Amino acid sequence: MQKKLQTEVSHLLEEAGQFAQQGKREKAYRSSLRATSLAPDEPRAWYARSQSAPSTEEQLMCLSRAYSLDPNYPDTKKELRTAIHTLLKQEPFLAYVHETKEFYQVRSGRDLLINIPKNRTFEIPYLQKAPGLSRPAFRWLSLALLGLLLGGVGAVVFAPIAAFQALRLQASAPSREDKVRLLIVFSLAVIIWLAAIPISWLLLIRFYPA
Repeated sequence: MQKKLQTEVSHLLEEAGQFAQQGKREKAYRSSLRATSLAPDEPRAWYARSQSAPSTEEQLMCLSRAYSLDPNYPDTKKELRTAIHTLLKQEPFLAYVHETKEFYQVRSGRDLLINIPKNRTFEIPYLQKAPGLSRPAFRWLSLALLGLLLGGVGAVVFAPIAAFQALRLQASAPSREDKVRLLIVFSLAVIIWLAAIPISWLLLIRFYPA
């Protein structure tokens, strides 16, 4: 069944291309429209439909859809940028919706969702990156912080372990980023330990008076 569908979609796209070459724009649009209905996840179908779309809004929508399905599809990125520049002359304001590694999604004043290709490489914010090598040290640091909040006694025990783990792992850290993370863990562990000593001492005096 799937093979039959693919064959039919390929036939429709070939037909649309032939109609377009003959200048029969309306027939080309009908064939490509049928192709997108049968295969809504096929980028070639959306690109073909964009070439004979009856309005600039539909052309932009089709190019945007084709690009989101396959950012590497030939010519789509270039034509999508051109269509977006044309839209910006009419609507200078586009509202940000969300983004992926390949594109930003925005909403136009006519409530049209548009995918704008990115020019730069996607980077994960530093604080959202996985701890990786430094994960064990972070775990002990979290326990030390929890111990500090619960009276300080646990922090006196866990903070030195976190500091030791940070120093041990830093010696084998493969990247500068990991070394910086572990240095931060070590510094925080020392601060937590120094803060926990007087707090835990006061707690012990309270529960075990002389």
